[in-house]
Order: sequence, then C-alpha cells, then structure tokens
Amino acid sequence: MKKITSILFMNLALCSFVKAQDLHFSQYNENPLLINPAIAGSNYAMRASIVYRDQWASITTPYRTYGVSFDTRLNAGNWKQVDARRGMIFQKAKNRLAAGIAIYNDKAGDSKMGTLVSNASLAMSFPFNTYSSLSFGLQAGFIQRKMDGGKLLYSSQYNGYTYDPTLPSGELYTRTNFIYGDFSSGVAYTYSKEETSIGSNNQLKAQIGLGAFHLTSPNQNFVGSESDRLKRKFVFHGNLLFGIANSSFGVAPSWLAELQGPSKEILAGLMFKYYIKNNSKYTGIIKQSSIGLGAYYRTGDAVIASVLIETGRFAVGFSYDINTSSLVNASRGRSAFEITLRVVTPSAYLYQRKPKAMFR
Repeated sequence: MKKITSILFMNLALCSFVKAQDLHFSQYNENPLLINPAIAGSNYAMRASIVYRDQWASITTPYRTYGVSFDTRLNAGNWKQVDARRGMIFQKAKNRLAAGIAIYNDKAGDSKMGTLVSNASLAMSFPFNTYSSLSFGLQAGFIQRKMDGGKLLYSSQYNGYTYDPTLPSGELYTRTNFIYGDFSSGVAYTYSKEETSIGSNNQLKAQIGLGAFHLTSPNQNFVGSESDRLKRKFVFHGNLLFGIANSSFGVAPSWLAELQGPSKEILAGLMFKYYIKNNSKYTGIIKQSSIGLGAYYRTGDAVIASVLIETGRFAVGFSYDINTSSLVNASRGRSAFEITLRVVTPSAYLYQRKPKAMFR
C-alpha cells in the first residue's frame, strides 16, 4: 500500500509540475524584476543580486532555484535631488530611463524538470515632484523547459501486485526540451523622502505596483499534440519603510499577491530594522549599516523567518520557510532555505561638493 501511495504521489507531483506555476521566492523584495519590470532602477542607481533557494529536501529530491539580476538607471544624474539643502547640480529630466536583465534557473524533482528564465526589462519613470514618480515597464525574454521522463514512476506501471518498470507509462512526450518567448509589463508608484538630518531617522519610502506577466499565454506542454497555455499572471505588490523618529529603529511592512489562473499566492509580513550606523552625507566615509528581523506568512503554506544584514553597498539576506500546509506530516515543518546577496551603487551625486553654479 505504501508503494502504491508513493507512486500516486509522484505521479501527482509530475502533473503539478507539468502545469507548473512561476518561480517564487520568499525574499521577493530582493528579486524585483520577477514581480514588476516597472521597478527597474526605481530604488538604486545600480543594483545587482544573486539568490539561491533549496526546497523540500526533507521530503524528496530537493527543488533548487537560483538566479542573478541586474538593473541600473540610464543617465542617473537625471533622477533626483539627493540633498534638498544643496540644490540641484544637474539638469532636471521630464522622464528617466532604466534597464535590467535577469536570469533564473529552477530544477525540480527526480525528473530534473528545469525552467530557465532569461529576460530584459526597460522602464521609464515620470516624476510628479521631488519625492514621487510613476513608472511604466516592459519585459521580453525567453523560457526554456526540459525534463527527463525516464526517471519518473507512474501508477499505470503497477501490475496489481508490484511496480513493474517494463510496463508502458502511457505518457507520450513528443519533446523534452523546448524554448518559447515571453512578454510582460507593469506600472508602479514610488515615494521616497530621506531623513531631514543625520540621525533624525524620519525617512519615509513607499512603493506600490501591478505587474502583468505572460501576456501572450505561450504553450508549455511537453506533449506537442496538446496545448497547455501558460496562464497570465498578475502581481500586486507594495512595501513601506519608515523610521521611528529620533531613534535607531525602522519598520518595513510589505505584501505580495500573485494571481495566475486558478492558482494564487499571497504573502505579507513585517521587518524591524535596527540602524547601527548612519551615512555621512557629505564625505561618504561612514556607510549606513543595519540589521533587520522579519516574519512573513504565505497563506495556506508557510511561516517565514527572515534576517537582512546591510552594510554600506552590500547586503545579505537569509530566510527559512516553516511549512504549515497539509504536507506538514511529511515535511515535519521543514520547507525551504533561501539566501540572497545584493550590491548597490548610491547616487552618483551623493558625496560631491556643492558647485558655484546650481544648474548646468
């Protein structure tokens, strides 16, 4: 009976992945191009990050996902006034361009079902004033999918007494490696007001957006005679960072809702930050550093504990998913481990001296 259960479970798992939904990460704020192409370049002049996720190692062959992303502002000097007390030292722009690229690879289960995602993003931001802007983004790329069906077990290979690998599986894979194009778009609103003085810790930053992915609903079926269209996905996201005035603490709530056909993922939580050091705005010698502790909940699936350490241009994040779904008896609560590394470049005008001419 246990053998039958195992075979059925693996067959159901296969069906789940053949109609697989998109890649997902618990540290979604560290993978911005996966949730909305419009937020490329919206928070940093340049940002590069890598991520690694290991899931379900306590149940079966681990599902591993890893990737890199990079986004940057084009002509960064046209973006925003860094310090209100020093005035603009560059020409204001009516619009601001940013671009990004991202590559992610996922390998799942005994079939080594793989998904390679490569895309390029272009975003344009229109400022309302010194603090806020509205941006629009487009994304284009390709997705490669592959698998090894010979390593899977099927319920049709049970002969009534035992598992017989010589029996036909009943599955007719006409392709096990294929590539298709993919297109996405998005819109986002960003507000950013820095602290008024060193140590005042009264900054306020907010962002909210909507991303639309797989606009052409490409066919992703391994059986060429059938059609299994990748359903469009809509991503609603938001985050907020505000400092507790005249203290060393900050609070950063955020949320993410992904809707894709009959599937949905809703994730929300809160991170508390402790600022160890503040930036020295004029010399740049002292870099801001902080440590954040967060807790998040993915509805019907997991509680997530997270740590984020930031020092100057670099940051490292750790998270662990504690499973709460119906698989908890098999997983014993152990779900996924995730690590991210990030490096950013601050504004090119942050530490330069105030010139005689205010504009040029």
